[in-house]
Amino acid sequence: MTGSALGAWESDSSQFHTRRRACLANKGRVQNRLAVLVVDHDADVVHQLLDGFTGQPVEPRVCPDPAEALLVLGRTCPDAVLLGPAVGKLDPIDFLTIVRADDPDVPIVVGAGPGSGDFAARAAEAGATAVVPRPYRTQQLLAFLGSVAPKTDTVEIRPMVIDLGRLRVDGAVPQFWLDGVLTQLPPMEFLMLRYFAERPGAVVSRNELVAALWADRPSAKSNTLNVHIMRLRKRLGDDDHNPTWIRVLRGLGYQFNVPPVGSRSPDVHSD
Repeated sequence: MTGSALGAWESDSSQFHTRRRACLANKGRVQNRLAVLVVDHDADVVHQLLDGFTGQPVEPRVCPDPAEALLVLGRTCPDAVLLGPAVGKLDPIDFLTIVRADDPDVPIVVGAGPGSGDFAARAAEAGATAVVPRPYRTQQLLAFLGSVAPKTDTVEIRPMVIDLGRLRVDGAVPQFWLDGVLTQLPPMEFLMLRYFAERPGAVVSRNELVAALWADRPSAKSNTLNVHIMRLRKRLGDDDHNPTWIRVLRGLGYQFNVPPVGSRSPDVHSD
């Protein structure tokens, strides 16, 4: 532990131990949500992280100062801690050392950016549950936090919103935003749009699309697919005779792209 943290150890750690044990005894965890304590002083990284948590069953609390975070951890019993660079009376490794001295089980995931190999190594040596790349990939991070958190109730991490610039497709609710305008979708068209939006520019065969959307009805007829394609094109403002969003590549399948405003594809074939 660094010399600057010695004084903080005596005051902060004693309060941490007392509050942490009282919290655990009272089972103070949030039900049906993943309570995450984020210890990080980078406002841009935290903003991006919280934006990714929006709509997810996550209860985040942010503390840029590790000494403050130590007291919050003792008082609130989060399911997991996400520890990044932070400044204050304690540095992040001191925070990790104090917590591990009292609680070997609470998951502490450390975010380490490029060029911070020494920080990552020290964190691992001090007892980090895992070290992950920072800036964070929110969907993968949420899945990992959910897997290591000691929750007895089920927390279902929802699919993330797909953001393709002009087009944003909701992660779970059947709706999308085109140029900022919200449109509701029937379930099948929503599943079709998400499938396409997850694969922009890729060629998707008709058989693949039918299998993905009608897995329980492998005998779904070709004209059923055509009808849904036509309806989805209409909702996107596409021209069914000269489409720019969902193109047909004869003999191959469909290709989905997000065109610039007012553009037209020069070489397309309708189905």
